[in-house]
Amino acid sequence: MKLCYSALSPFVRKVRVTAIEHDLMGKIEIVDSDHSDMFKGINPANPLGKVPSLTLANGETLFDSYVICEYLDSIGSGPSLFPEKGPERWKVLTLHAMANGMTDAAYQRRMDSLMPEGEGSPSWSNRLKLAMESSLDEMEKQAEGYGDTVNIGTIAVGCALGYHDFRFSHEQWRNGRPKLAAWYERFAARPSMAQTVPA
Repeated sequence: MKLCYSALSPFVRKVRVTAIEHDLMGKIEIVDSDHSDMFKGINPANPLGKVPSLTLANGETLFDSYVICEYLDSIGSGPSLFPEKGPERWKVLTLHAMANGMTDAAYQRRMDSLMPEGEGSPSWSNRLKLAMESSLDEMEKQAEGYGDTVNIGTIAVGCALGYHDFRFSHEQWRNGRPKLAAWYERFAARPSMAQTVPA
C-alpha cells in the first residue's frame, strides 16, 4: 500500500494513528505529496488534489481520511475503531464528524491566511474560528465521557487538538476547558499520537 503523505496534515496524521494502532505501518509505503503549487493540488492520485490517499496493491486508490481509516480498520489487528452498529456507532461517528469539521475549519483558516493579498476573507475566517470554538466547547462538555477509549472519534479529536496546537497555539484552547485539556494530555501520550506529532 502507498500512502500519499504530507507530514503536517492532520488528516494524514489520523490515518497514521489508525495504522499504528493496528500495527500496519510496516505494510505502508509513504509517498511525498507535491507542494510545488498548492493551488493546483498536491496529490495527483486524488482528483480532489488532496492528501491523504491510499493506493492498494491492485491499483485502486482510496480517499479521503475517513475512508482510508475504515479500510485500515477492516484489515488491521486488534479492537475495531469503528463500532459496527447500534447507538455507540452513531455516537462515535458524530464525534468524528465534529472533530473532523473542526480540523477542516482550522485548515481552511490556515489556507485563507496564505491567500494572495486581497483574496482572503476576514469575515469567513471569523466564521471558521467560531466553528472551532463551538466545537471545543462541546468537547469540553463531553471530555469526561471519552475516558481511555480509543476509536475513530477520539482519534479525530486528538488530531484536531494537535493541529490547533500546531497552527493556532496563540489562541490557547485549554483556557476554560480543563476537562478537555486533561483528557488530551493523557491521549497525546499514546505511542500512536506521540510518534505522529508534526515537527
